Amino acid sequence: MKAAVLTGVRSVEIRDLPLPDLRAPDEVLLRTAVAGLCGSDLHYFISDRVGSEKVAYPAVVGHECSAFVEAVGSAVTKVKPGDRVAVEPALSCGQCDQCRNGRPHTCRAIGFLGHPGEKDGCLAEFFTMPERNLFPLSAAMTLNEAMLAEPLSIALHALRLGGGNPGRAVGVLGTGPIGLCVIMVLKAEGVEEIFASDRSEARVLAARRAGAAWASNPDREDVVRGILDRSPLGLDAVFEVSGDPAAIEQSIELVKPGGKIFQIGIPLAERIAFPIARMRRKEIAVQNVRRQNRCLERALRLIESKHIDAAWLATHGFPIGEAARAFATAADRTDGVLKAFLTF
Repeated sequence: MKAAVLTGVRSVEIRDLPLPDLRAPDEVLLRTAVAGLCGSDLHYFISDRVGSEKVAYPAVVGHECSAFVEAVGSAVTKVKPGDRVAVEPALSCGQCDQCRNGRPHTCRAIGFLGHPGEKDGCLAEFFTMPERNLFPLSAAMTLNEAMLAEPLSIALHALRLGGGNPGRAVGVLGTGPIGLCVIMVLKAEGVEEIFASDRSEARVLAARRAGAAWASNPDREDVVRGILDRSPLGLDAVFEVSGDPAAIEQSIELVKPGGKIFQIGIPLAERIAFPIARMRRKEIAVQNVRRQNRCLERALRLIESKHIDAAWLATHGFPIGEAARAFATAADRTDGVLKAFLTF
């Protein structure tokens, strides 16, 4: 089978790899239909280290996808060959303290589809997953929409961590696909004032389309001043979705005393500095967001019911043979790209 393999920093090769075997009765062989490039995949492309973790090359990454069922193990009953499915990428043990306490996304023995060194991802013609990780698609759901349910599930998880009510005035710093999903979820939940920023002009425009009342580029405007001019008491919450230390500092300035920062973006650096005195005096709470926790099914329902329109986020499709160009386009944010994806 053909697979897009990261072989080093900014290096992608198309290789022929063996077809994966079904190794357990509950496993399913999947044929990839559409596979999105997530920000974490781009981290592995632009840097050989993310935080304290050294990237193990060569690696087949990718975890946002829709797929066709190709073959099933002897114990599989929920899906059959030919079915279209969305994929929950986290492989949790179900036995540890975290899994038993409703936190499978922080499982002590977690594996993750497309995480280097854990499990080969979906940027390949075929891959395997347990049946429990698959969600059959209705005829109303497109393959692109099913792929986008995974980034939407992260937005849903972040909002749930905030009790579902982040406040009246909220900021979203970083409006790539996940940030745009956050804006759409906030809008659907009735948040009145959403302020956004991104260094890409295309993503500033996309933020307004998603529902932001105000959006701007921090390289062209003082976004802290621009937002506080419109919301002088500060914001009830800020969703930081870029991982940029400058945006994290802006979050601290923007949130009102007693407010909350939701840290979704992943900084490349292992350590970053905070103005801790400012945070302490404002009594700011910081909630880190780790992927998502059993939100994929709800994301699929929201898309299928048209409560969330995610399809427009998928802007740039490439055949697998052009994976290197897809990675470069997404990483360099050229041509107005929002979500780059591979088709098979």
